Amino acid sequence: MSRAWVVCLGCALWVAGSPAPADGYFKCETSQGVEYADAPCTGDAKRRDFPNQDEREQRRAEQQRFAACFRPSRTFEPGNKASDLAELCGTPRRVRRLTTVRGAEERWEYRQGHGAAFVWVEDGIITAIRD
Repeated sequence: MSRAWVVCLGCALWVAGSPAPADGYFKCETSQGVEYADAPCTGDAKRRDFPNQDEREQRRAEQQRFAACFRPSRTFEPGNKASDLAELCGTPRRVRRLTTVRGAEERWEYRQGHGAAFVWVEDGIITAIRD
């Protein structure tokens, strides 16, 4: 046998002989923190299943909503309805109303973390966004 053949055969036997967990990996919460194992959790540790497709999609939608509310300019632009932004992100943290020559103008403030996003609204339409 050639040396390459022996190496391939050895790798195949090694892979076939390694234990393959039936349920994937286990995420165990212990008193020392989180541990990952290929065997069921022991002691006071609890098994946490990996998220299924629905949970992953919900998490992804929540992350997109958070991104849109933290940086509205990625999803909205001047000319869009302000009600769509309010429906997605909820009521703004603060609304400042100004009376200008053109009419009433509002500045909506959304605060996330250490920053803030400002959205200017006239007659229910977004006129400007500053992330």
